[in-house]
Parts: sequence; structure tokens; C-alpha cells
Amino acid sequence: MKIEYVFILFWLYAILGWILELIVTYLRQRKLVNRGFLLGPYCPIYGVGGTVLLFLYKYNASPFIVFVVSIFICSLIEYLASYILEAIYKVRWWDYTNRFLNVNGRICLTNSIAFGFLGVLLVCYLNPWFLNLFRSIDPKTLHLIVIIIGSITAIDVLLTLSAMDDVRIMVTNFKDKSITNIFKSNADRSEEISFKVRNILKQKSFIHKHLTKAYENLKIYKNYVARKGGKEKTNKFETIENIFVIGVLLSIILGLILGKIFGNKGLFICIFLALDALIVRLLSRGNDEK
Repeated sequence: MKIEYVFILFWLYAILGWILELIVTYLRQRKLVNRGFLLGPYCPIYGVGGTVLLFLYKYNASPFIVFVVSIFICSLIEYLASYILEAIYKVRWWDYTNRFLNVNGRICLTNSIAFGFLGVLLVCYLNPWFLNLFRSIDPKTLHLIVIIIGSITAIDVLLTLSAMDDVRIMVTNFKDKSITNIFKSNADRSEEISFKVRNILKQKSFIHKHLTKAYENLKIYKNYVARKGGKEKTNKFETIENIFVIGVLLSIILGLILGKIFGNKGLFICIFLALDALIVRLLSRGNDEK
């Protein structure tokens, strides 16, 4: 498949994901909200998911297989995106803690099932239609489209990442006399800190205001606020989660490498993922006993 096709599909699915988020948010809140961390009408996480699912084209005649695999892959992508963004910018951008059957507030059952149905729609219907459409367009025109879209989004990404880095600096240097004993008290002051930071962001640039509207429930934990003369403290659960995420990434990489050598990528990925889950389970049990 041509790289231009993959790139355009990425942004088509990012745009479709943005439209979906717009509709869902409107039905819930009765107002239009520009979802996603970028300013433009696209949510890159949907583009990533849609692009990764391209490898399922061999199964477009088996919707059930596509459904199950899409749930796993897209849920993993959402979990990793939440984890990585929080690790870098010290903010939990979305939180599903109050949703039914959620995993650490990063993914939840309803979203995962929705990803499964979206995967079937993409792999079995939209991908073949879009690819046929691309083949009918002049290659030079496609190349020009890629350059234009790439240039616009590159500017968008740079501006947004700069604003998100401001948020990280604001969090790690957070000071507010109205919130006393942040570290001395065992009480969770995350909601108070998050509320204060959101209000500060609303007074800044258009991009900062956009982030607060797109992620109204962004959460900041008190352990991300730097202590005087010391570093942020990482609790046991965060350490285990770090091991889990790193293990997942290594499982995929090692599984692909060994799968390439021995001709069964899926088997090796599953083996390494199972080992990762076992290690995390043993670590969790050890902490519970302590």
C-alpha cells in the first residue's frame, strides 16, 4: 500500500473520530465541543487506531474476528495514549474512573465495545471504499494533498504541544496558599488542584482555553506537584503500571521480531503479553501482602 494512502487514511479516520466525538459530546451535554488536544477538526488517536487496523484487511470477510481484535488493539492504544500523555505532561487528560468496568480510569468497557464496532465498519466497509477512491485520483494530486495536510497539522501539533508543555510546567511548579498541607495530609487534594489549574488555563491563550474545553475532566494528582527541595514521589501502583506498559511495548517488539524469524507473530506477542500480565499480577500480590 502506498504511503500516501496510509497518511490520508490516518487523517480521514482522525476527522471521522472527531465528528463522532462531537456527536457523542453533544448528545451528552447538549453543546458542541471541539474534542481532541489539537485545534483542527481531527482526533489523532482515531487515526492511529484506524491505521493500525489496516493489517486486518485479510479478515474483512470475518466481522467477528475484526470485532474482537479491534477491541483489544484500540483499547491498548487508548490506554497507552493516556499513560504516555500523563507521564509526559503530568495531567490525566481523560478519566473513566466512574465508568462501568474501567481499567485504572484509562479505558472502559463501553468504549472498548464501541471500538470493536468501529473496527468492523473501517476494515469491512470504509477501507475498501476509500482505497478504490484513492486509486481513481491522480498521484500528483494525492501528493499535493499530503503536503498541504501535513504542513497544516505540523503547525497545529507544534502550537498545541507548546501549550501542553506550559501545563506540565504549571503543574510541577503549582503553588496556592488556599490549598494547605498538600503533602502533609493523607487526603486526596487532586480535585482542588485540578480545579485551580483549569481556572488558570482559562485565563491564558486560545489554545489553553481549548484544552480545558476539550478535556473538562482533566485531573492532576498531588504527587505530580513538586515538593520543595525534593522530587515527586511515585507510589507502588504507579511503579507496577510503569512495568506493565513497558512490558506491553517490549512484548509487541519482541513478538514481531521473533514472529518474523519463526513465522508466527501473533503467537509470540500473546506469549510475551501473558508473561507481562503474570509479572504484574505477582507484583500486585506482593504489594497487597505488604
